[in-house]
Amino acid sequence: MSKQLTIGILAHVDAGKTTLSEAMLYSAGAIRKLGRVDKGDSFLDNHEIEKNRGITVFSKQAGLNWKDVNITILDTPGHDDFSAEMERALDVIDYALLVVSGVDGPQSHTETVWRLLRAREIPTFVFINKMDLAIADRGEQIKRLFDTLGEGFVDFSPSPEDEGFIDEVTLYAPELADYYLENMELSEQSIKDAIRACSIYPCLFGSALHQDGVDRLLDSIAGYAYGYSELHTDSSEDAAEPGAFVYKIARDQRDERLSFVKVITGTLHVKDSVSVITDSGEPITEKINQIRIYSGQKYLPVQSASAGQICAVTGISSSKAGTGIGSLAAQDMSDGVIEPFLTYRIIPADDIDQNRFVADMLQLEEEDPKLHIDSANSVRGVNIRLMGDVQQEILQAQIMSRFGYEVRFESGGIIYKETICSAVEGVGHFEPLRHYAEVHLIMRPGERGSGIVTDSMVSEDELSRSWQNLILSHLDERSFRGALIGAPVTDIHITLAAGRAHVKHTEGGDFRQATYRAVRNGLLLAESRILEPWFEFEIKLPGANIGMAMTDIKNGAGSFGEPQVDGELSILKGRAPAVVLLDYQRKLTSYTGGRGHISCVLAGYDTCHNQDEIIKQIAYDPDHDELETGDSVFCCRGAGRIIRWDQVKEHMHIPAMLRDIDAENCSGQSSDVRAGTMSAGRKLASEAELLAIFERTYGSIDKDKGKKCKAKPSESEYRAMEERKQSLHRLDRVASPDTHFVVDGYNLINAEPHMKELAHTDIGAAREHLVNILANYRGYLGCRMTVVFDAYRVPYSEVRSHTENGTEVIYTKENETADAYIAEFTKELGKSESVTVVSSDALVQEMSLGHGALRISSREFIMDIEIAIKEIREFLADNKS
Repeated sequence: MSKQLTIGILAHVDAGKTTLSEAMLYSAGAIRKLGRVDKGDSFLDNHEIEKNRGITVFSKQAGLNWKDVNITILDTPGHDDFSAEMERALDVIDYALLVVSGVDGPQSHTETVWRLLRAREIPTFVFINKMDLAIADRGEQIKRLFDTLGEGFVDFSPSPEDEGFIDEVTLYAPELADYYLENMELSEQSIKDAIRACSIYPCLFGSALHQDGVDRLLDSIAGYAYGYSELHTDSSEDAAEPGAFVYKIARDQRDERLSFVKVITGTLHVKDSVSVITDSGEPITEKINQIRIYSGQKYLPVQSASAGQICAVTGISSSKAGTGIGSLAAQDMSDGVIEPFLTYRIIPADDIDQNRFVADMLQLEEEDPKLHIDSANSVRGVNIRLMGDVQQEILQAQIMSRFGYEVRFESGGIIYKETICSAVEGVGHFEPLRHYAEVHLIMRPGERGSGIVTDSMVSEDELSRSWQNLILSHLDERSFRGALIGAPVTDIHITLAAGRAHVKHTEGGDFRQATYRAVRNGLLLAESRILEPWFEFEIKLPGANIGMAMTDIKNGAGSFGEPQVDGELSILKGRAPAVVLLDYQRKLTSYTGGRGHISCVLAGYDTCHNQDEIIKQIAYDPDHDELETGDSVFCCRGAGRIIRWDQVKEHMHIPAMLRDIDAENCSGQSSDVRAGTMSAGRKLASEAELLAIFERTYGSIDKDKGKKCKAKPSESEYRAMEERKQSLHRLDRVASPDTHFVVDGYNLINAEPHMKELAHTDIGAAREHLVNILANYRGYLGCRMTVVFDAYRVPYSEVRSHTENGTEVIYTKENETADAYIAEFTKELGKSESVTVVSSDALVQEMSLGHGALRISSREFIMDIEIAIKEIREFLADNKS
């Protein structure tokens, strides 16, 4: 069976990316004639707009077969203005082919592409094109890549036995060095593994226009790239329900809607009914009418598409780019990091009906979600977000050719954002008659580019998991506007600190209202700051004009490094606000006599250089924003009463979770936040768990007497109780070496701050760290240990188990949670062994108790482990020779 492989071809504009795609197809016999981009007859750039402009605007697919490897190539746009189209394709490729011009070297967009590839850890081949015109030799070309993009680039022109080649690959891939020392040769398999691990990036050289080096490139891809089935051994073609990811929505010449997908699991068949999630979040079932395998503008209708294949399906009307269908309907791909930073008002010709125009624009938004069409107000036309002037011109031409009417753009403006500079507690209360919900959110500044990050520190004994999940979903479901200029907020870490529901009167919509009001309340109370888009730039101009450029950048609040000299030209690199550089090319052309050039790449959002001016210009009044309110609703004498946002804390029902917060710099977190969070954690300790520990040690406690003691302990009393609990834990475990601990793995990871933080970056490393800790604890006490991890979202997975250092590690099967597995496991295990379940999940504890197992919360168990580690260290210190 031949390998199936999807490779994305990416490059800076004019690097020869589409020409290379044509050359690869021609070499493989997939096309009979070589087209030319500059002549408008290329196989892939077949849209009229692309022919006229001479650039790739829409990603295209084509198929070829080379040495029994079926390769689907995705030719993506190379212009900055269409980076979002390129980024969507990254979610479905197995490998990337980065094309770099041998004449110009890596450009600004090359760096953008490289950052995206490394963030997704996509293994990459590099083709240095136009070597027939380049002055720099291969060694110099590799050095250019190294200086601009980093290390790991290896010339794959020599044979694998070449000593210089072996030195290069083993330098960047230690695993290859180990293999070579053991075997005194490098196998194809070991090189494939190093490429897959992104330790090395094979570099090939040639000229696509003259078919030079193309066959060598195809040989390298076919020989050193794994097929989809080799990369994803769990993608069974016989799976009950297939699953696919949608990366693109388009329409054919008959205006039929196409969903371009990559099949991830199973096999899609014509007339299959697949699950799709609608805009409202409701799952529905739609039927596939046709499956098409495209190659350029032509397609081949097929009856099925198996895992790893790229295809287009018709009949599905609710799919969206970036979402799944079938068994993957509930999963989303990455939202992407590239966002438009310019907003325009687009207005149709006078004779075009507004409703028709809005419908047409929403159709375009389906195909490019980053347009963010907004027609909320009653003004004619719509607001739209774009990346630059070229995209504006292309969109104008696209509307004319597709819908048949002219549009005009009103002057564009920068898309600003807001963030907070100080930690704050936002409170939302919603209590009209027969409704009740209160939410407390701790909001603190996040890292630049982090977006909105949400989590919870609330015990399930205080607020059930279902209510907590609902609140967190409300935080994620919409964009919130800031209090300075009404811009979208970003880079904020929001922690659910407390919440309260009423047994009888609380409904789901109550928490939506309370959550929205809590966010707005916090934004109104916090010190805020405006963020604007910033560019990283490179200006090439005559040395005599360098002073003018430096002055302009400095006056625009930008920064730059030491100018570099390249013959008669000087090169200036740095950062500056986007608004300063948007039209700078015109000025640069003017004072350099056409010899100056600037290239820019969006570096993200940072502090606005003229905040006061922007606030005055926009004149936003947060108190009169009808769509956003920080006020709360309290019940007073049987009716709802609105309490102004700055008076809510005088009426709230839950005590403040964060006190005495001083305004601070955006780059740091308040120590008061951390102290408040720790204090809240102590207050939310489970009294039921504490009672259970004492009952297991000293016997049953009189319930009536217990009811008389309702006051919470003081700080000193609490610390003493903690020490007693620790001692009880240690004595209980050491005295019972026959105990079998059953641990809810992810619950324990989330209960320990270090492991929780590690899990955000590498969940596998967090699991491994936990298993190692449990193994040490098990060895010290001489008990048995089983840790259970959820795998219920992994399609078609079965229960898997293995043993690490005496600790049994279990992964649940598909659609089985750790809660359910632990309940059944303890039921059987409890018949023959003394079982203690470790989890802070109330449901797990309740079910385990019903099966005769003892219970201990994750928080308490971590304390127990810390004592054991301390005793181990003391023992080693005492017995150290």
